Amino acid sequence: TAAVDQTQTADAGSCDAVVIVSGPSSSDNCGVSTVVNDYNNTSDASDTYPVGTTTVTWTVTDNSGNTSTDTQDITVTDDESPSITAASDQTQTADAGSCDAAVTVSAPSSLDNCGIAEVVNDYNGTSDASDTYDVGTTTITWTVTDIYGNSSTDTQTITIIDNEIPQILSGPSDIIVCENQNQVSWMPPTFIDNCN
Repeated sequence: TAAVDQTQTADAGSCDAVVIVSGPSSSDNCGVSTVVNDYNNTSDASDTYPVGTTTVTWTVTDNSGNTSTDTQDITVTDDESPSITAASDQTQTADAGSCDAAVTVSAPSSLDNCGIAEVVNDYNGTSDASDTYDVGTTTITWTVTDIYGNSSTDTQTITIIDNEIPQILSGPSDIIVCENQNQVSWMPPTFIDNCN
């Protein structure tokens, strides 16, 4: 009779765990010759197990060569969150004539004990936040998720500065006063700016 199934978390920084496995109980009317498992082919299944469920099959053999088997599950869970470090905040000026800028955004660095499934940002929902950003400061939240669903986040800001001066395209007209008609005529200047 195999011992009860066992569950434990992976060792820190590893995608496996050293597990002390409880052995089976066995008996026979003429005597037991051997009890071995198919994981490491010994009488002691204590060993390093990967994240996931490993089914260990125990085989008992009596002195006459008769055998019986029973199984035991060893489950190792990955409860360790991945790490993520966003790149440094970025600042650049708006593109000429625009109130925004095309920005090449540096990607974050990430690490996990088992493996990274995806890294995405909340600005454009992809793994590459390079895009067009409006004048002002935009905070990007990066999320890394490992292959077992654990996740972590970090933030990065993209700041676009408007340092383009507005232009007056044509100046205001002279003020014309018609004394007899009590009228004043004047044309305002025309102007343009990349923002407002």
